[in-house]
Amino acid sequence: METRGKSRPSRKALLWLGLGVALLTAGVVALFVARNADGKGTRTTASAPGSAKKMAAKKDAAKEGTPSAPVEVSVVRRGGIDTWLETTATLEARNSAVIVARRQGQVMALPAEEGQWVERGAVLARLDDTEARLAAEHAELALEAAKREEERAAKMQTEGYLSSKEWDDIQLRSRTAKIELEQARYGLSQTTIKAPFAGRVVERSINLGETVAPGQSCFRLLEFNPVRARLYFPERELERVHVGQDAELVLDAQPGRIYPARVALVNPVVDHSNGTFKVTLEAPNPAGSLRPGSFARVRLRTGSFADALLVPRRGVLTEDGERYVFVARGDTVVRAVVSLGAVEGDDAQILAGLAAGDRVVTIGQGGLKSGARIKVTSF
Repeated sequence: METRGKSRPSRKALLWLGLGVALLTAGVVALFVARNADGKGTRTTASAPGSAKKMAAKKDAAKEGTPSAPVEVSVVRRGGIDTWLETTATLEARNSAVIVARRQGQVMALPAEEGQWVERGAVLARLDDTEARLAAEHAELALEAAKREEERAAKMQTEGYLSSKEWDDIQLRSRTAKIELEQARYGLSQTTIKAPFAGRVVERSINLGETVAPGQSCFRLLEFNPVRARLYFPERELERVHVGQDAELVLDAQPGRIYPARVALVNPVVDHSNGTFKVTLEAPNPAGSLRPGSFARVRLRTGSFADALLVPRRGVLTEDGERYVFVARGDTVVRAVVSLGAVEGDDAQILAGLAAGDRVVTIGQGGLKSGARIKVTSF
């Protein structure tokens, strides 16, 4: 009995405790539902148009927050441009000769020295001419005697005291004496070594007092004006090259100085081993500043365009074989595919894809995409 009496208050307490927990749970749920209805449901249904505007505003703000890429732009302009073929070559003398002795003799004089400019026919060396001079004098006397004999025989022939055979023999001896004199004089002339053309002595291989033999090398002579350059171009360029075209030479030893030249010869035969043809240039060299053996960079003009669309070549990009530029439109850029023509120096000719007055990005275009924001500046 005592045990039951003690347990009754405990059950009532538990009952009241459960009822309180249930009421508390119901209140929390009601509060959550109310908040959910006010925070989500009402805002979603009643404020849907305002939400779209806010989202658009956020996008605009994000866009305005994107930094603009600093770039430099250039205006597409019209101007003149040339097409060129470029290569390298070694300069050569137009004429080069190794001058040899034509007869034996001791070197008696050397009027010419290495590095000296000589005119055509100038004496380079003199050999001992004693023997040749005596031979020429002997031939002169023989011819004089033959002429006198011919004169006497002519009178006898007229008077009928000389047969036709005797007359023919006398005339033959006279002609023979004349030829022997010419040979002797020619031999005498070979004791003087002369320049066959105007040029510069670049080598002297004999010395004073030396006895030279026939065929021995004595001098090397080069003609410096004009100089020549032999070029080789692929067969596909054959139709673009012709005699008389202008060219330019630039020497590494003389940077910044341009020498004019012209095409003197075009070989129409294509070398089957490498598919090239030979072109010979000539460059005037009155001052002798162009030297045979010098290395030269050559530009050969093959065409000229007076009214071409031009852009700086640094503004043209290439990707997968396609050339394109970025054209400024307000504060953004668009990608434009272009077709290139002639390229000269910093300029490139545009055949298609742009118009005069377009603004092309020339610096800072490396990371751009179509629609990207830009800020035009100067670098």
